[in-house]
Amino acid sequence: MKGETSPGYSEFVTVKDVEEAYDRLKGVIKNTPLERSSSISELSGADVFLKLENLQKGGSFKIRGAYNLLSRAKKDVVAASAGNHSQGVALASSLLGLKSLVVMPQFAPPIKVIATQKYGAEVLLYGNTFDEAAERARKISREEGKVFAHAFDNKYVIAGQGTIGIEILQEMNDFDYIVIPVGGGGLIGGIATYLKEKGYRGKIIGVEAENAAAMKISLKLGKLTKLESVATIADGIAVKSPSESTMRIAMKYVDRVVTVSDEDISTAMFTLLERGKIVSEPAGAASVAALIKGKIGTKGKKVVALISGGNVDMPLLSQIIEKNLLETGREFILSFIVNNIPSEMKKAIELFSEMKLNVEELHTELFGEDIGIGKQKITVKLKIYGNENLTKIRNRFDSLGFDIISIRGAKF
Repeated sequence: MKGETSPGYSEFVTVKDVEEAYDRLKGVIKNTPLERSSSISELSGADVFLKLENLQKGGSFKIRGAYNLLSRAKKDVVAASAGNHSQGVALASSLLGLKSLVVMPQFAPPIKVIATQKYGAEVLLYGNTFDEAAERARKISREEGKVFAHAFDNKYVIAGQGTIGIEILQEMNDFDYIVIPVGGGGLIGGIATYLKEKGYRGKIIGVEAENAAAMKISLKLGKLTKLESVATIADGIAVKSPSESTMRIAMKYVDRVVTVSDEDISTAMFTLLERGKIVSEPAGAASVAALIKGKIGTKGKKVVALISGGNVDMPLLSQIIEKNLLETGREFILSFIVNNIPSEMKKAIELFSEMKLNVEELHTELFGEDIGIGKQKITVKLKIYGNENLTKIRNRFDSLGFDIISIRGAKF
């Protein structure tokens, strides 16, 4: 059996490592924008600047660490990833003329699987979690003598991610907080190492998903802790455990780790898309979710929030948009019972027109526990701007004898 050949493990990251990584990445990656967000500033009460790594090559920050490692190793590679690291490894390998095999959890978002393949990698779907995929990738690395590119437990990967810190300090150095999504801890580890060692005196805050809070728990207990399971829409930070090295860095440089729910993340994604025209994946929006929900206490402060990636699964994004439109009262789904005669449907359609409601979907049912003989149920999705007409709608339905049996997305 051949041995695993993976440089950069069990070594501390230094400022020099990050600066060397930055030199290697020149001309390879984008220096992504750092832009003030008036909408997130308004919602959070802070002066918020977004570091837009969703605009990076490969759709996330991961190309930084992957390229820094593989440009040194210069050997064919095997990696494991829930999505973004796989694309970073695939893209870096293609740029360097190397072959790559990426092991991804079998339920990885299709968009990330397809993108990884298009960047030139062979994809093996294995296991239900990142950790199971990583175990399989390590085994292949040992058996075939390939470089194993861990998603976060590697000095050169961490240093590559830390180059984001260099770019931020090139543009501003007077911010009070930097807020960073946390999965395995490589991203926050690299940035925190560079910023703190360069004299940054503000606060470094990590954000995890509530149901994947391995770093927060490990820091609280003072020892590396592995979760039994993770369950979150934020697949990019759905990691059961940080590594010894990323935990040590967090203990030394990270001021606090907070958590956000999937609901918080969904709201943040919708807000970024609608008000900022920014497409973020769930993990990428975790930082903004923490700010909007007031999890950190940054009112009146100058804050940098990292949008770590934009590789969102389209069906999930559609679901999030639909959910938020319903919750904000701009769409609602109404079910009501009418007599099963043509004139009743005509009345309903005329009512929607009269109330200036846009019908987006409509279907009828003749059979069901709540549908009596000679009746039919109409379910309709209506678009409305604001809730000011809902009482009028209720009154008009009552006047026509329509029996409303369920409402979703609005309150009368």
